[in-house]
Amino acid sequence: MGHGKVRLGNVSVLVFSLLLAVSAEAFGAVRLPAVIGDNMVLQRGAKVPIWGWAQPDEEVMVSVSWHTMQWAVKADKDGKWVFKMNPPKEGGPYEMTIKGQNTITVRNIMVGEVWVCSGQSNMEWPASQVVNAEKEVAAANYPNIRLFTVQKKVAEKPQSDCSGSWTACSPETVRGFSAVGYFFGRQLHTELNVPVGLINTSWGGTPAEAWTSKRVLSEMDDFRPIMQEIEQVVANPEPSEKKYQEQVLSWHKKIDFSGPEGAAAKGCTDIDFDDSGWSRWSCLCFGSRPVLKTSTVWCGSEKTSRSRNHG
Repeated sequence: MGHGKVRLGNVSVLVFSLLLAVSAEAFGAVRLPAVIGDNMVLQRGAKVPIWGWAQPDEEVMVSVSWHTMQWAVKADKDGKWVFKMNPPKEGGPYEMTIKGQNTITVRNIMVGEVWVCSGQSNMEWPASQVVNAEKEVAAANYPNIRLFTVQKKVAEKPQSDCSGSWTACSPETVRGFSAVGYFFGRQLHTELNVPVGLINTSWGGTPAEAWTSKRVLSEMDDFRPIMQEIEQVVANPEPSEKKYQEQVLSWHKKIDFSGPEGAAAKGCTDIDFDDSGWSRWSCLCFGSRPVLKTSTVWCGSEKTSRSRNHG
C-alpha cells in the first residue's frame, strides 16, 4: 500500500482566501441602522437623513421608487455615509435601494408623521394593561400606523445603532407597545389621515441623569465627583463590583424581616407595640399611618371591626 502526501500549501491558501472573503462580507458590506428598514415611516414636509455604513471611501448608490434620480454618496474614513433627501407626498408604499458591494432594498415605506415616544414608566406602560385593554387591543388594526420599539441596552456611551424593527400596528404588535404612544398616534392618524410612525424609546424608573450627556453632567458641580467615580468603575470594574456586592449584602441584612435588625426583632409586628413615637405619613394609597424612619419603610395601621351577634 502506498503512502499519500498531503499538500498543506494549497489548503493554507484556500483557508486564507475564505477568511478574506468572510472579512470583506462582515466589515465591508453596506448596512443600515435598525431604524431604517422595512415598514418604516419617513417624516413628511422636510428633508430626511438616510445613513449607514460601508467600506471606508466606498461610493454608495441610493435609488427610490418615487423618483428616477439616483444619489451617489461616499463613505468617510470610518465607513459612515449620510445624505438628506426630500420625501414624496404623504402616503405609500414606496421602496428604497442602497447598493455598494451588496444591495439592500427597503420595502413598504410610508411617508407621514414620525414621533419619538420617550420617558419612564408612564410612557412604557403597555396597551395590554389599560382600561378596557382587550377591547382596545382587539380594535388596533391600523396598517398605516407603524411601531418601532428600541430594545433596552445599558451602555457607557452613546450608541450608533440599536436593536428593533418596524411593524404595522395590529392587535398582536400593539399589545406590548406604549399605550400613551399608541393612543397619541391613533389620534394623529385619525385626524390628519396620514401614516404615522411611532418610535418607543422608554425605560421605566430611569433617572433624568441617564438621559443626559456625559459632557453636560461633568460640567455640573453636583455630578462631577459621580462622573469621576463612574470613570474609575469603567476603567477597573472588579473592585467596584466587589464593593457593591458587599454593600448589597449588608443592606439585605439590615432589612431582613426576621434578622437582628429587622422589624420582627424590633417588635414592630406585635399587636401591643407602641408606635406613638413614629411620625405620621399621609398618603392617598394608605391614608395616615405611623412610619418607622429607617432604610426601609415599615407601615402600620389600626382598624376597628365590629361584630354583631345573631341569635
